[in-house]
Amino acid sequence: MALADLLTGLKDEAAAEEARLDAETRAEVARIDAAARAEARQVRAQSLQAVDDELRREAEARRARSRLAAAAAVRAAHEEAFDEFLAEVRRRLESVRGGARYPAVLRALLQESVTALPRAAVLRVDPRDARMAADLLGELGLELKLEPTLETAGGVELARGDDRVARNTVEERLANAEPELRVLFGRAQPPEAA
Repeated sequence: MALADLLTGLKDEAAAEEARLDAETRAEVARIDAAARAEARQVRAQSLQAVDDELRREAEARRARSRLAAAAAVRAAHEEAFDEFLAEVRRRLESVRGGARYPAVLRALLQESVTALPRAAVLRVDPRDARMAADLLGELGLELKLEPTLETAGGVELARGDDRVARNTVEERLANAEPELRVLFGRAQPPEAA
C-alpha cells in the first residue's frame, strides 16, 4: 500500500502544484489585464488630450484668422468710408467757385502765393477766374503776366522764370490736408469691438 499512498501523495502534490500554477497564472493574467487596461486608459487619455489640444489649437487658429479677416474688413470699410468722405469734399470744392465768398478765397490764395514766391512773374488761373484774377492784380498792385491755363476748382499758381512754382489751389490744399484728415477721420470712427 505504500505504493498506492505514494501515488496518491504524488497526485495530490501534482493537483496542488497544478492549482498553485493555475492560481499564479490567473493572478498573472489578472495583473497583465489590469496593466493593459490601465495602459489603454492612459493611451486613451493621452489621445483625447492630444485631440483636445489639437482642437484648441485649431480653434485658436480659426479665431485668429477670423480676427484678421474682421480687422481687414473693418480697415476696408474704413478706407471706403474715407474715400467717400474725400469724394464728397471734392464735390463740395467743385462748387466753391460759385459761392459768394469765392472772391475773398481767391484773393487770400493769391496773397499767400505771393508771400511764398515774391518774385513770381506769372499768375496762372482757371479760365473761369481770369476776369476776377485780373481785377485782383489791379487791386493788389501786382504786375504779373496772367495766364488763364490752369485747370482747377479754384485757386492760383504762381511761377518764376527759374521753374519755381507756388501752387495754391483747393485741390492742392486738400491733398496737403489729407494725412491729417485721415487721422481725424479715424478718430471720429466708433471704436472697434474687441
